[in-house]
Amino acid sequence: MSALDIARASAFLVVVVFTLYIVFDSVRQLVRQMKSVNPDPERSGDVGKRIKLVLVNVMGQKKMLRNPAGYGHLVIFYGFILITIISFEVFIRAFIHSFNFGFLGFGYDFLLFMEDLFSIAVLIALTIGFIRRYVEKPLRFQDKFETDKRLNRDATIILFAVALHIIFATLLEAFEIRLGEHPNPDAPFLASWLAGMFNGGNLEFVREIVWWVHVATVWVFMIYIFGTQIRVPQRYASKHFHILAAAVNVFFSNIKPAGRLAPINFEDESLEIYGVSKIEEFKWPQLLNAYSCTGCGRCQELCPAYINDQPLSPKALILNIREQALAQATINHSGNTETELKTSLIGDALPLDMIWACTTCGACQDACPVFIEHVDKIIDIRRYQVLMESEFPSGVEKVFHGIETNSNPWNISKSDRDLWADGLDLKRMKDHPDTEILFWVGCAGSFDERAQKVSTALVKILKAANIDFAILGKEEKCTGDPARRIGNEYLAQELMTQNVKLLNSYKFKQVLTFCPHCFNNLANELPDFGGHYRVIHGVDFVSKLLDDGKIKLDTSKPMDITYHDSCYLGRHNGIYSAPRKIMNHFSGVNFVEMDMNQEKGLCCGAGGGRMFYELEGGSDINKMRISQAESTGSDFIGVSCPFCAIMLEDGKKNMDSDIEIIDLMEIVSTRLITT
Repeated sequence: MSALDIARASAFLVVVVFTLYIVFDSVRQLVRQMKSVNPDPERSGDVGKRIKLVLVNVMGQKKMLRNPAGYGHLVIFYGFILITIISFEVFIRAFIHSFNFGFLGFGYDFLLFMEDLFSIAVLIALTIGFIRRYVEKPLRFQDKFETDKRLNRDATIILFAVALHIIFATLLEAFEIRLGEHPNPDAPFLASWLAGMFNGGNLEFVREIVWWVHVATVWVFMIYIFGTQIRVPQRYASKHFHILAAAVNVFFSNIKPAGRLAPINFEDESLEIYGVSKIEEFKWPQLLNAYSCTGCGRCQELCPAYINDQPLSPKALILNIREQALAQATINHSGNTETELKTSLIGDALPLDMIWACTTCGACQDACPVFIEHVDKIIDIRRYQVLMESEFPSGVEKVFHGIETNSNPWNISKSDRDLWADGLDLKRMKDHPDTEILFWVGCAGSFDERAQKVSTALVKILKAANIDFAILGKEEKCTGDPARRIGNEYLAQELMTQNVKLLNSYKFKQVLTFCPHCFNNLANELPDFGGHYRVIHGVDFVSKLLDDGKIKLDTSKPMDITYHDSCYLGRHNGIYSAPRKIMNHFSGVNFVEMDMNQEKGLCCGAGGGRMFYELEGGSDINKMRISQAESTGSDFIGVSCPFCAIMLEDGKKNMDSDIEIIDLMEIVSTRLITT
């Protein structure tokens, strides 16, 4: 090696060692902060399932590819990996002058060819990304609720850093080919073409400059990503820390049912605080979520509150938590335990209006490509506000009182729970404890006049199919879902414990309900309290009855209809096909999807207890949904949730719309052919 080669290798070694020190120290700081907060025993086990999640969603980019823009990210993701692999060949040659990947044989030729192909593709994808962010400016890139507004600047730095990495990697190869130093000069077609354009003297000097710029695009890029994240947290945290954190976050993501909330253990006497009011009260996966956020805004563009100008952005929620976590990391790093944060988590980073605006629809979580969980953080903060501070929106106290005294949020006398069934000749479980199917009616189906019609419709269907079923009648209680989503975990657990005790006293084989909120509670949340049941929603049950020919319908009557997906039936429990299968049984039905449907369906605005309280600011979510339905030209909106029906009826009334709201159970029951 020449003196210049030795000097270059020595200087490069210093750069590598310094960069790796920054990277490992950043990771160490992150791990230390994760250890300083609360544990989460639910995030261990099922290693095989977790590895599959990483392979499918990180390497396979499954969620990213739901949108066309995701294909650009896929190109950049694999292009960057491929080009960096080739770059390391160049870096190793700084120490071993003759090193190359030629031992791969034809694979080396293919690698070099694909490197140039991806270089072109990545530069095109970066250009499109720049245009989208600064020219098109889609909703997901807005930052009106973020405490730190530098995300767009960071994205620009990253776009140009990656572009420089690609450009100088190609230029370096071109100079190596021109100087006769490249081990396989014919394989990289783009670099070979560029090499023919280089003439004149001082090519070795220019190549040296290009080499060092190329080094900077890799190693300084790593310092930027990691060095601003933990070690010097008062500087802006690069969103591209997700290069490391995202895969880890996906691996440790929640693999329990999406609609389930983790319970508080009220028997744990060591707990002094219920819920979360400070960064250190989160569990470690919740902080890992914050450090994994890319700021892509896919959560924001589907959030029903945000797109209706209400004071919530799920993107800002996570980024603002990260800012608080970084500020806390600064204090921890200083070792001064008496120093307190200058801003509070609740109120400053996360205004209370933001916390109470959430409908818990899960659109944000379903859209997030790195499996960030927004809802549990909002619920934990609500739990603190309700259980520790007794602070909640106006109107909520009536809901709690109604559930406590009469086991329903409307506070209607519990003795009236089964009045809807008068004259229907229905069995009660207490008189027939071995009945095969328990029909769980729910509070809406028992007390709301509109939902009572759906209860009656389902009864008519069950009788037509000769199904052996019974109801609980006056024994039935609220599932606790409204109280739980609002934050009153204690009241919710009281009800769930009582319900499990009651249900375990009977010997039914299946629980049937047409309320998605009841379905989610019975199927996904009662197991935490000892209640393990086979629960089925009405649309699945009726769809199977139709498939099995157990009920016959007059399918010829014409109907122009669209369908509204319930969040707690769809996103939280994955039931999308059954409602559509039911409608497909009707030859006279003209079914038209709304633009926002299935996984991207817009919430009606009822979830998270939002049906029971109002917030100032923004537009009503149900009005937007009515407008979307009207744009299909349909006469009817099909629903499979009593709360959706209530909200959409209200939206229809306020908009003076002629569109009709109809539950699928009502459609089926009115078209039954009875003998």
